[in-house]
Amino acid sequence: MEQEITLTLKRADVEVLVKSLRRRKERLCDIRRELCGPEPSDELEREELAYFEEENAVVERVMMALRAVLEKASTG
Repeated sequence: MEQEITLTLKRADVEVLVKSLRRRKERLCDIRRELCGPEPSDELEREELAYFEEENAVVERVMMALRAVLEKASTG
């Protein structure tokens, strides 16, 4: 079972964090494109690609959560 952690941030910090994560996601996409699919025989490339895909998924989940909080704060 996963634990949830609650973090309190200032709105301005959340906005900056969302922008930063967006840029990081773009860089991760660039890195993933550079790998162009690992060679089946190169275990290091396969591990790097798996790491970047996992990291990209985490960044996307965090961005979605932060955007939801910003949207809720704007309407509430």
